[in-house]
Order: sequence, then structure tokens, then C-alpha cells
Amino acid sequence: MKKNLVSVRDRSGSCAVVLLVTPKKVYCANVGDSRAILSKNFGHVKESISFDHKPNEPDEKNRIIKAGGKVYQSNAMNPNLQGAQPILGPFRVFPGRLSVSRTFGDCMAKMEKYGGNARCIIADPEVFSVPIDDDLDFVLIGSDGIFDRISTEATVQIVINEAR
Repeated sequence: MKKNLVSVRDRSGSCAVVLLVTPKKVYCANVGDSRAILSKNFGHVKESISFDHKPNEPDEKNRIIKAGGKVYQSNAMNPNLQGAQPILGPFRVFPGRLSVSRTFGDCMAKMEKYGGNARCIIADPEVFSVPIDDDLDFVLIGSDGIFDRISTEATVQIVINEAR
């Protein structure tokens, strides 16, 4: 029996960071918790040129609450430890239970018929630009898989060390 492909819905979502490099500037558009970072003067200047869209960031939290959503921190108890403190997880958005405040897709978090709110989890990018000058070494983009574990500064230093 064939599966009706029309009834199969992809409910997943994604984040993105996109760079446009011109002769004089780097433009960065970001939706979610991916990040763009840069290095200048052989790693003496290390900075993010985008900001992670996490629900606990003050501007994102205020936007979500004004839109009718809530921000909460997930937690769990370790059943093997008596009197243990809860293990705190990431901050999340309700509705949707996502740990990011901006994504593409994620219809369960955005569509009313699934209990979502399209004003809470949005896909509007933030756009930043930085001038290109002789001091710029590189611009690097990566996902939360990197930046949840390694700081911007440490990531730049790893690249600088590997390039030597």
C-alpha cells in the first residue's frame, strides 16, 4: 500500500547564518543559534559578528512574552541521587518547547492548529555588517554544535594555531 505523501508533514526546523562578502564589507544574516565570528591581527581581536537567538536573551525574551509566549528552563532529577538538585537544561520557548527563539520551519511551534504561535518563534533574520580592512584574518561560521561547547575566543585560537 502506498503512503499518501500529501499527509506526511515535515515538522522539523532549522537555523541559518549566511554571509555575503563584498570588496568592502561582510554582511551577516542570522536566524537561530548558529554564529559568525571573525579574527583580526592574527587572533588579537576575536569577536562574534552575530548573536545567538536564545530565548533567555533579554531582547528575545521580551519579544516572546509580548507575543503571548513564555520562556522557561527545563530541568530533570537524577533518580540515582537522593536529595540531588535538579539538573538544569536549556531555556525554552512555549509554545513549541524549542531552545531557540528564531528558526525556519518548526510548524508545531508556529501554527495555531498544532498549538503554536507564529509571533513567538519567528524566522526574521538579524543582519549585521563589518568592514573589511587589512587587519581581517578570517570570518568563520558554525552551528550551536560548536559554540555551545567552545567560546568564540577559543574557536579563533584553534583556527590560528592550526594555520601556523
